[in-house]
Amino acid sequence: MTKKEIIDLRNSFITNERLDEKSKRTTISYTNAINKFIDFIPDTFDLNKELLINYKDKLYNEGYAIKTRNQYIIVLNKFLKFADHSDLKLKKFKEQQKSSIDDIIEPQEHKRMLRWAKRLNMIDMYYIIEIFASVGIRLDELKYFTVENLQSNYIKGAYNKGKERTLIVTNELRRDLKHYCKENKIESGIIFRSPVDPTKMLSNRCIEKRLKKIAKKAKINPDKIHPHAWRHLFAKKCKESGIDLDELRDILGHKSIETTALYTMTSMKEKKEKLEKIRY
Repeated sequence: MTKKEIIDLRNSFITNERLDEKSKRTTISYTNAINKFIDFIPDTFDLNKELLINYKDKLYNEGYAIKTRNQYIIVLNKFLKFADHSDLKLKKFKEQQKSSIDDIIEPQEHKRMLRWAKRLNMIDMYYIIEIFASVGIRLDELKYFTVENLQSNYIKGAYNKGKERTLIVTNELRRDLKHYCKENKIESGIIFRSPVDPTKMLSNRCIEKRLKKIAKKAKINPDKIHPHAWRHLFAKKCKESGIDLDELRDILGHKSIETTALYTMTSMKEKKEKLEKIRY
């Protein structure tokens, strides 16, 4: 087999994934993963299990995190199935099940982020952080927060990762966002707008950079501050308030309850604090 044949197969595979309505981010991720395999193979080769095991060894030796290695393997296996080579499927790297989450955002850090967003006059970020903490959205779902959607506490039709779900907005958050829109004369359309082009959404990259800036000012490790961190905080607060895992799975838009359970894990620090309270 030649490298050119694999490249042609890759192009057909990616086209097929697009037609299956995979997101742009997913198809880019798939392309990058297959390109990594293409970079590994010589110009001509035999596509066999030994070659694939050597590739798996290379992933291990390059020191990638186990989650990254397994993601490369998942995509490659999917590509092999598309190429009618399911018999060459690789096993994923074994990963010890985690019982704790490291570097999670804590409630007091969330409050500091809000205070510093105001001090830095980054009012749009203040409300974006409020949404992360109160709704548990993914960053890509922020675009569903429009003036029109604030007419209800339920934002229907939020579409992410091939699934549609309803975002639940509390009365308090809805009032706050309506006030923000009124103060900034936002009468229709998206709420959080690019300062360069008000007709467009504030970009994901801009939001992430601003979060890091606020974290540094608030003396919080910026490495732990990212939009998804609030989904973990939100999940834990939901669990503390009595929402069970089945309900939380629906709220977060997860397919499996096992994924939801990961979001409610405590950190080693929290476990230690609970142990410190034990008295005999």
